[in-house]
Amino acid sequence: MNSLTLTMPRLGETMDEGVIVGWMVAPGEAFKRGQPILELETDKTVVEFPALGDGMLEETFASPGDRIEVGKPIARAKVFSEADWADENAAPAEATVAEEATPVSILRMPKLGETMDEGVISSWLVLEGAAYGRGDAILEVETDKTVAEVPALYEGRLLRILAQPGEKLPVGAPIAEVEGRVEEVAGKAAVETAQAPASAPAGPRPAASSDRPRATPVARRLARQNGIALDQITGTGRRGRIERADVERLSGVGAPAAGDLHWLQTPAGRVAYTVAGTGGRVHLLVHGFAGDSSAWAQLSAAIARAGHTAVALDLPGHGATEVEGRDLVALADAVTRLAETLPAGATLVGHSLGAASAVAAASRLGSRIARLVLLTPAGCGPRIGADFVHGMAQADSSGEVAHLLRLLGPKGGALSDAALRQMAGEMARGRLKDLATQLATPDGRQRIDILRPLAQLNLRVSAVFGTDDRIVAATDALNLPLNVAAHFLPAGHMPQWDAPRELADFILNGGQHG
Repeated sequence: MNSLTLTMPRLGETMDEGVIVGWMVAPGEAFKRGQPILELETDKTVVEFPALGDGMLEETFASPGDRIEVGKPIARAKVFSEADWADENAAPAEATVAEEATPVSILRMPKLGETMDEGVISSWLVLEGAAYGRGDAILEVETDKTVAEVPALYEGRLLRILAQPGEKLPVGAPIAEVEGRVEEVAGKAAVETAQAPASAPAGPRPAASSDRPRATPVARRLARQNGIALDQITGTGRRGRIERADVERLSGVGAPAAGDLHWLQTPAGRVAYTVAGTGGRVHLLVHGFAGDSSAWAQLSAAIARAGHTAVALDLPGHGATEVEGRDLVALADAVTRLAETLPAGATLVGHSLGAASAVAAASRLGSRIARLVLLTPAGCGPRIGADFVHGMAQADSSGEVAHLLRLLGPKGGALSDAALRQMAGEMARGRLKDLATQLATPDGRQRIDILRPLAQLNLRVSAVFGTDDRIVAATDALNLPLNVAAHFLPAGHMPQWDAPRELADFILNGGQHG
């Protein structure tokens, strides 16, 4: 056996670095070709990386949580054949053989763990006729323990899909015909079912039989560490899969670290904001009273996955922003100044008090804003939930915060203890006391009116109300001027929490739904 240094693999053309989620083989343990040896997270996915040949892990150079550049050493192993691990572009002899006669092979249900006997095809990530490279994720499989994206061990082309999403099949059962080599999978059903999928007529796709919430391994681990039940989380991933950002939104661990924040210098001080995505249309997201940019975690992720850009700021008096926010003027000024740095034609999305701030900013920005979306907006009716507004402004304990958050809707009580303590510490600073008095009287009368400025706006405006909102009444929609289209979702005061997929679809598709 030869000693070989293993490096961070490139699992896609755009991958520059990866995070070690965990080693699945310990130093001193042997592994077989195709056996998952470590779990990696990239900017796009979480994947179990398989051994490209038989061997034994000698030593690991990277620990869980380490972010490593592609090509940098991560471990040393004893291997039987270094050629198995060589870059495919550095093997001209093998490539020549492949060019002369590319085999057609049967791809079988992989074995993703020692105890796995069967799996459910969650989805195909490569279309029929499409080529894929070594390491590219080609399908997603759900077992009784996890959901994993399965990478190709060789480059090839997907010729024909034999197993459709939702089908539960034993390990070794045929799932596709491919052009190129595949790893042989041992399974008692391999021979018995070899012909059945190929000859079976196409029909309705059966539903997956497992009621277990679908979640990535990282999301499951974070939920377990923070004591959050997966059935409390609305997944924003493919087919409703729960992803890391979904858990972070509830656990509080997703609040941006200092290095992840961007800063806008204004005459009043620095305003903090985050950016998700890099292309397409720009969406400026403005949170509500007592929130911050992390309230948009799920929506920001959905916008970025759709190929667009989400910019979420911390309003004055909130989060990491250094500017104090004692009135609506200060909030609107921050929104305006940040919007002026973005490309013209952005969509402005405001929630609750942030909606009022967005209306005031839109009045100043004119044609720089293409569309305005208001979520459960404050300032459209005579009353607002004063218990929440003044309660949050005065709160100084995690217990108070927990009870107040339940007023926001069904997901309001799902924050972890750590997140509640963090929020209580922020509220105890007293930054929101002046703003609370500007927003509502102690008995719940609103002191903000956005109906007049809304009627004067010359742009496309939509407003979304939650039918179960306990802070802003859904009947406030009856007061909107004629130039504002009203829409309703079965949600509380936080539709971005309660109905994230529906809301993302509404925003990204231009609000075409009634």
